[in-house]
Amino acid sequence: MKLLFFQLQPRERVMAAAAAGVAAFLWSTAAWERTRGEWDTTRGLEEVAGIQQGWIGREKEIRAAAAEAMQGLEAGRGYDEARLVAEAVQAAKDAGLSASTDAPKSQKAGKFAIHSLQMNCRRADIGSVVRFYESISPRAPYLALGSFSLQADRGDAGTVSVNMQVTALELLEPPAPQTPPVSPPAKAPGAATPPDGK
Repeated sequence: MKLLFFQLQPRERVMAAAAAGVAAFLWSTAAWERTRGEWDTTRGLEEVAGIQQGWIGREKEIRAAAAEAMQGLEAGRGYDEARLVAEAVQAAKDAGLSASTDAPKSQKAGKFAIHSLQMNCRRADIGSVVRFYESISPRAPYLALGSFSLQADRGDAGTVSVNMQVTALELLEPPAPQTPPVSPPAKAPGAATPPDGK
């Protein structure tokens, strides 16, 4: 390679040296980007690990807070998916709202189940929205409003479009303990069988 380089004309040598310099610059830039990307990834993972360690360190505190929150709740009460839809739609109808809904979604964690229902109401007056809120709020903590947004309707003064999420809490009853089936006592070896076969 060295011999080939010195066989080139002076101008060609300069061009070859410049090309080699550009290639070395591009390679070092790419290597630096890779190194920086790996460094950023490592730092991100360390931050996530620190946050998780913080939550793990607060496990007793979190469990105590959850136990305290559950003291006021009654097992078997609350709203399952079907009851959430029925109650939310009826409350909207009673308040004078015409609502469209999406399919409810559920998340279960331990003794709790959280069900959520997305509702959209178009051309609603503020009085109806307030009546709906006043109908839902007394049912807390079993039923509550989650995300809630209002947008004024264009060209229709005094009405709004409402996008809201109604959330239901269900405290699941623990499964009933199952008793193992009782098997008949084993006969002793050599025991005589009764005449009736029992």
